[in-house]
Amino acid sequence: MSTYFLHISPDLLQASVHSLPGRTGDKALAPDQSLSTQLANANIVHGLDMAAIERVEAARAQHLSLDKPLLVARGSAPKFGHRGLHPRHVPAHLLIEGEAAEGTEPVDLLLFPLVDAGEVLADPGPPSQAESGKNIYGVEISCPFPPEQLVVADTHARLDETSGQLLATTTGYPALRITRKGQSEQLHLGVDPLIKISEDGMQALLSLKPAPPGEPMPTPQRIEQWLDTLGINFGRLPQAISQALDRCSRDQQPCTELVALGRLPVKGRDAWLRFAMDIGPLPGKVMGNGDIDFRERNLFIGVNKDQVIAVRVPPTPGTPGCDVFGKKIAQVPGKDIAVRVTDDATFDPESGEIRAVRAGVLSLVSEGAVKVCSRQVISQDIDFKTGNVVSRDALEIRGSVKPKFRVNALGDILIRGTIEKAQVRSDANIVVQTGMVGDYAVIHSRGDVDISYVERGRIFAGGSIVLRRSGYYCRLHAGINITAAPTTRILASQVVAGGSLVLSTVGSDNAEPALVAAAVAPGQLQKMYTLRREVATNLEALEKLRRRLGYETENEEIDELRQEYEQSKTALQQLNLITAEAGASSDQGLSHALECTITVKGRIYAGTEIRLGNSRMILPATMSNVCFRLREHIAPGATSRDILILPNKK
Repeated sequence: MSTYFLHISPDLLQASVHSLPGRTGDKALAPDQSLSTQLANANIVHGLDMAAIERVEAARAQHLSLDKPLLVARGSAPKFGHRGLHPRHVPAHLLIEGEAAEGTEPVDLLLFPLVDAGEVLADPGPPSQAESGKNIYGVEISCPFPPEQLVVADTHARLDETSGQLLATTTGYPALRITRKGQSEQLHLGVDPLIKISEDGMQALLSLKPAPPGEPMPTPQRIEQWLDTLGINFGRLPQAISQALDRCSRDQQPCTELVALGRLPVKGRDAWLRFAMDIGPLPGKVMGNGDIDFRERNLFIGVNKDQVIAVRVPPTPGTPGCDVFGKKIAQVPGKDIAVRVTDDATFDPESGEIRAVRAGVLSLVSEGAVKVCSRQVISQDIDFKTGNVVSRDALEIRGSVKPKFRVNALGDILIRGTIEKAQVRSDANIVVQTGMVGDYAVIHSRGDVDISYVERGRIFAGGSIVLRRSGYYCRLHAGINITAAPTTRILASQVVAGGSLVLSTVGSDNAEPALVAAAVAPGQLQKMYTLRREVATNLEALEKLRRRLGYETENEEIDELRQEYEQSKTALQQLNLITAEAGASSDQGLSHALECTITVKGRIYAGTEIRLGNSRMILPATMSNVCFRLREHIAPGATSRDILILPNKK
């Protein structure tokens, strides 16, 4: 059995009945008394709607819930006087369900007939007087002060200077907005457009409202004509128009429906190398399901003389898009790839083939750089027995590299032991199966570096870095990305990548804060530190000289120091950390920085310095499983407000 409630609006101008419990202050109707009797007992005597009362009584007799509130009494609101322009359309009222702070509350929707562009909204006329109203209890309501409104043009309306009339400039529903300033009140009269177009011109939305009593709903054909008038001729959805009209008429609720949709441009595919052999996984690569591949890199892939290594697949142009007006939207064509080969491999630009000049092993230095060289195996440690190693080949070292020794190779280097305070350099990739220890341990690689752990060492990679276990008090600088395995921990280290970072746990309560930076060119970061030292040194020298010679003294030495200080300071302020090349992109690398992220799948501790491009923040609190990225619209000054902290969804 349904329970019915009587709701009185706060302004005492409406009484409605509904079947939704839980509203604060609503009174349940007594089941053994008629609604008319209960309204009379409540002294609700003005503006009774007998048809609505009969509908409530019929529902109560059949114990049916009301699908929406029914307005059973409506008071008459006071009417303002108007000076100058007088609105032509008087709104009808419709009670609909709306959301409020405490449960759902009925909302009084003003219903206006649709007006076309050029139709009159308000006419000039002599001043009219204000009129008092009555609430549902029959109590007179005087017109609030000021009793007179001045009608002015709002959005999508204009005042015709010849006729003095207020005209609509688009098809839609008249809309009212009241503002008060001092003792004057203005009624802003405009039009809420029936068809709203998104800023990018890719969507057209139909915003329908129920028709006032006695007014018809627009037909699908009429809406199609309005679309023609607006020039919307692409991506129309006729079925959506009919569905919106049916739903709005049936439910007597406003509705918004997408009625035209543009076509997005399709970006061209970048050029790539299709290898004619199995080159195995590239560690740290993000797979289709969002996981990261941490399998070991395949090194020393054998190739024969004249064997085809790879074929360059050219870029595709992509497909242009189109907005709802039929205007073409240019697509972004795929980028070409610069193929670089060594003397032991050749590239034919016409066929796109890369072939080996002689038999050897294959090295993939970067996306488009291919090397072929011989393989050299050293089955012991690099120490006093072997001395420093300089090789044109790929190297497999089955021992460790002992302190103060050096290894330099043109091809890939695989070290099965440890790098102990030694220096290792490769023009290709470096894989260290154990790790690196010592303040003087350094790795330089033009390609990628794959290593288990780093303690107080430094790694500089032109490609990416894969860290498999830990990084303590170290520097990891990569030209592309840095990826850490799920159980990896980084303490008091500097982790800087020209691309993105994927890390596990960063920092500790007992260690100095780490620096993690994405979309930052490592060389630019070092330049920033150098310029900071220069600024501090020049300022200190200038201060010492002024104290010695007097602050009022001016000479060439002071002028020269001041000039050096200003130059260093200006260079520091203008430094772009994203790229060293001013002409690298029209936006100085900002679009690249917006694509880069710092993903932390474990815990990152408070105090960690976060850098994304030219923006910087100090992490205010310890967080877990978060992702840092730049806002879409970057403020002119690089601040912490430009960096968003989002939950990591992967």
